[in-house]
Amino acid sequence: MRVTEQERAFLHELHSIKKDPLGKRVIHFCISNSPAKTDVSRRVESAKHFINKSFSRSPYCKVFPAHNGDLFVAYSHVTVSEVVGVCAKVEKLFLEGEPMAARNPYGEYGFYKIADATKELDVVFHAFKAIIADGAPQEAQALKKPMSAENLNFLSEKLRSIDLRHCIFNQPVYFVGDKVPSIEFLEFFVSVKQIEDNFLPDISLTGSPWLFQALKEDLDRATLRTMAREIPEYRHKAFSVNLTLATASSRDFIQFYEALPGRLSGRIVIEVHKTDVLQHMNLYRQVRQQTQNMGLKLCIDGVDWRDFQMLNLGRMTPDFVKINWCDSLLSPAEEDLSHLVSGLKGLNGHSQAVMTRCDNPKAFVVAKGLGIKYVQGRLADQFFKSGMQLQ
Repeated sequence: MRVTEQERAFLHELHSIKKDPLGKRVIHFCISNSPAKTDVSRRVESAKHFINKSFSRSPYCKVFPAHNGDLFVAYSHVTVSEVVGVCAKVEKLFLEGEPMAARNPYGEYGFYKIADATKELDVVFHAFKAIIADGAPQEAQALKKPMSAENLNFLSEKLRSIDLRHCIFNQPVYFVGDKVPSIEFLEFFVSVKQIEDNFLPDISLTGSPWLFQALKEDLDRATLRTMAREIPEYRHKAFSVNLTLATASSRDFIQFYEALPGRLSGRIVIEVHKTDVLQHMNLYRQVRQQTQNMGLKLCIDGVDWRDFQMLNLGRMTPDFVKINWCDSLLSPAEEDLSHLVSGLKGLNGHSQAVMTRCDNPKAFVVAKGLGIKYVQGRLADQFFKSGMQLQ
């Protein structure tokens, strides 16, 4: 699904709020999580009218609907008691006294979320971007035509000039070695689906692996341009970006890094995919030396837990190794588990393992048992935001 005009307008509004957040708040009504109603469209329109009328005295109030039925309200100068009263009436309109059956995007059993723009705007960004990045069914994706050479040329031209801000998302990597989890770094990545929806909705970019690889460096450069504008506004400990080895060793990356504010020096993690590393080992060694000289960290992404049987990742000396969570880790063969444990020990403390794509609560138990202190994934986000312990 393409990003709607209202969704695009809300993204622009969020970026405007981020530049001047004082006194502003955002409400997210999680209507898509409420019990199904046959007349939900009518109720949404009633809610929009009621909100605008209730906040009519506010000098700043804007209502934005999302394609999944949720409503976002940006406002200022309305008392907390008035806001809570309005939210309670909208909640009653949709829930009719029924409890929420599932957690909302903030990990809470609540129909609405009121976020202070000075403290929680990133949380709303993350929730909204998850909504607009909601993928189409795999069956529909399979019906798309693979990218052609003409599509590649068209998109390459586009990527040289466009702002990819609405196609770039982020997800934290959490350190869970202490009692209170913390964000180790924030990973930025491009949503291929979002690019398809915006520029080539009937085409599958990954349907032609060779042409997609040719496009990857243009994507990398566009990502670096966007990140150069975005990350100075964030206050996180560090940031990561997914790049090909060719881009990581290029002048484009050097220029990107040199243009960053001094306070971001040494706070960039370069993520390279395992396949790229294995295909270009000599280039990987150059990039490893380059990152060490620049004081940057390097992460090998896309590692399967069984890869430790064949790969000596410790000898590659990355700073992080991302291991994709897989349910097969719940009942591994003894020999496979032995290779994994040996491989993790072989990192020698110089490299840190990250359990990523955590969408099963048992992933955290397995990670803890293996001595892995870093996690990433949808479920990790929910636990972190709700303050629940990762058990």
